[in-house]
Amino acid sequence: MTFLTALRLFHWQVVRYALRHKLLAALNIASIALGVSVYLAIQIANHSADRALRASVDLVAGKASLEVRGELDDRLFPNIAKTPGVLAATPLVEGFLTLPEHPGEYLRVLGVDPFSNQPFSTFRIGDGTDVREFDFEKWLTDPTSIAISRDYASKYHLQLGDPLPVLVNSRRVTLHIGFIIDTEASLEGSGARLAAMDIASAQALFGLHGKLSGVSVRSAEGNETAVAEKIRLLLPSTVTVAPPAQRNSQVGQMLQAFQLNLSALSLVSLLVGMFLVFNTVSASVVRRRHEIGILRSGGVSRGQIRALFLGEALLYGVIGLTVGSVGGVLLSNMLVAAVGKTISSLYILLSIDHLFISAPQILFAIAAGLGSVLIAAWIPANEAARLPPVAALSSGHSIERRVSPWLPVFGLCCIGLSAIAAVISLHRWPWLGFGSAFLLLTGCSLFAPSLTAVVGKLMRVASRSSLILSLAAQNLQRSLARISLTVAALGSAVAMMVGVSVMIFSFRQTINTWVTRSLVADIFIAPASNETIGLSAFLPPDAATWVAERPEVAAVDTFREMRLPWRNSTIRMSVVRGHKRDNLRFLEGDHTRRNGLLFQPGYILMSEPFSRRHHLRAGDTIALPTPEGPRTFEIGGTYYDYTSDAGNLLMARENFDPLWNDLRIHSLAIYLRSPGDFDILTDAFREKYGTQMNFSIYSNSTLRQRVFEIFEQTFAVTALLRIIAIGVAVIGIFLTLSTLVTERVRELAVLRAVGAGQRQIICMILAEGGLVGLLASILGILTGCGLAVVLTFVVNKAFFGWTIQFSWPYGTLLTTPLWIIPAALASALLPAWRASRLQLASALRNE
Repeated sequence: MTFLTALRLFHWQVVRYALRHKLLAALNIASIALGVSVYLAIQIANHSADRALRASVDLVAGKASLEVRGELDDRLFPNIAKTPGVLAATPLVEGFLTLPEHPGEYLRVLGVDPFSNQPFSTFRIGDGTDVREFDFEKWLTDPTSIAISRDYASKYHLQLGDPLPVLVNSRRVTLHIGFIIDTEASLEGSGARLAAMDIASAQALFGLHGKLSGVSVRSAEGNETAVAEKIRLLLPSTVTVAPPAQRNSQVGQMLQAFQLNLSALSLVSLLVGMFLVFNTVSASVVRRRHEIGILRSGGVSRGQIRALFLGEALLYGVIGLTVGSVGGVLLSNMLVAAVGKTISSLYILLSIDHLFISAPQILFAIAAGLGSVLIAAWIPANEAARLPPVAALSSGHSIERRVSPWLPVFGLCCIGLSAIAAVISLHRWPWLGFGSAFLLLTGCSLFAPSLTAVVGKLMRVASRSSLILSLAAQNLQRSLARISLTVAALGSAVAMMVGVSVMIFSFRQTINTWVTRSLVADIFIAPASNETIGLSAFLPPDAATWVAERPEVAAVDTFREMRLPWRNSTIRMSVVRGHKRDNLRFLEGDHTRRNGLLFQPGYILMSEPFSRRHHLRAGDTIALPTPEGPRTFEIGGTYYDYTSDAGNLLMARENFDPLWNDLRIHSLAIYLRSPGDFDILTDAFREKYGTQMNFSIYSNSTLRQRVFEIFEQTFAVTALLRIIAIGVAVIGIFLTLSTLVTERVRELAVLRAVGAGQRQIICMILAEGGLVGLLASILGILTGCGLAVVLTFVVNKAFFGWTIQFSWPYGTLLTTPLWIIPAALASALLPAWRASRLQLASALRNE
């Protein structure tokens, strides 16, 4: 067959067929496009988050080969600069500002020395033009002058000389825009919230007199390790010296679990799209059985028949991938904001101002989409190729696949392998947790034929008095392979929804119990800016003492969080002052004694994620860097905590104060003598300190509400993916029933000829759709419950280290069939209507 002949055949058999069945073609293209859109959007969002975080590191580190990170005395800088092997060094001061006129906005301010920063700088500071030279006098002498990025100035229509009201540690200050920042091309778009000041002005602004946030160092290539060791000898143990690449690596590892979860969920949409392609090509084979027979009789080979149907899938795939690539970019604009908020809430302050879209991302998504389309189309295309010409030309022949009796055995094997993968993931390779979930879904899906057959038999027995239901149940058994595939696909989508819903519900119930036990104070006060930029602003020094002396107050607890270098990474440590509340719960039990150990000399507590991440247990010792040198503490217990999957250490002020000369605190937890004193105390606090800074003041109930707002925000992306997967799967019922109607044209015509009315035909097809919805609900709920166990106790434990108290959302489980079955009935309406309007003469002409 020549190329032109093949092209004509493709146009005649594929293109014209698609144009005649526009609805099916549109559904196919839409399903492929949706799957690729979701997958690509998640990849873009993840990549954009990575780029934004890495760029924020690179902007500060500049072209340094080493970073000195941590608060240090600025008198140490000359010693660092003179260290043998150091080619250049520049001091840095870093801090954050919030903008009261733009809630939720912030600026990351970098205090730089213009004289020593030139070899390191990745951005240029000027007046926004290329004409005038940099104004050194203004930079050095005006403490209120600040440089902002060109993107930021454009976004808020700011110009040189404009006032810029900001909150510094929640203290109101007015700065002036004196310069514009232009970043290097490689970092363009990543530093929209970067601002810069003279280093002395930044020290004064952030109250860091005589202090630095870090030092950037350049050394000869290949000599970084030796130079780092020399610099460490000059510095306190609370300061780290490492290449910027190490900090980039830590950031990547921190987000790995979160991003892997999103990627795994996005693959569900591709898998469901594969099912729809399979159904559509199957429907095409059934409809064109007679044409296949003619082509085969006319000399067209099996390979060419197979290529025709693969080409049909490819046609839909190419259009769907094109639309999906555009849709993925558009969808990523919505997802990237949700991903950025979640990362900021759980991990590190992040604002993704620009999407980072790379050609490899799009090409990989297209390759994944094309691969899934061709794999899904292969089985029906192969069946069409193997169909004998005589059988294809026979009106009485129908294409039906046999169901292997070994499928339940294979299903049990998959479930067994799932259990093995779960055990391994908890002890060695966490990513096998997703393998465990996939094997469980696969194993349970293999029971779909058995479940369909059993329910079909039961329905035939139970519906003997109803001919319509009896015929519908009989049709389930006769079309077992095709129906069970639909049940398996929709059941898997339902299982994903149920599994994730149960896990989220259990997590929410666990958080509720934890919050109820942990947040026991009546009032919580913190600087307002900390809600936007994290725990970087501190309360006034005398605030705790003033509150404690108020007659309305029974007791005051204080909280401080800090980051410490440890084992080539950075860990969080919380410092608390207060009385023993017995509000922590421990993995080891003995809660009362371990709560008391927190306030004993030489003891520290650790959170459950910290224990799991760093392989430590109660009774072990841990050496921490302090301004007085390394100190060793005994771990008094492992407490349940859900603030961060990175983990946390908890230290009492009694152990902290002798080693750290730092009395600053981030928040107060206040216990009132009478609940009615809330307004009296908060009004008095605002009157006393309101002129100094802005505060967030929460009652116990409002703070709990805020916790759950963050919780819901964290799972917003997950909810979107679940809805898309279910929506696409329900479309599969329409395609399956459409195929079955086509296969059973003669049978339906016979029923009409012997007296069945149009309404009875409609009711029979609707009954089949309803039974598919019922079967998918049963399979999905049972599989989803097992999947919830894997997600809760395997995936969550392996990646995040949290213990979640398992809870069943009975309302969700019981109501799932109440919307799955109506959705299935709605999907069956059009096939039922078409079945009732068959042309009897043409359908029965061979009878």
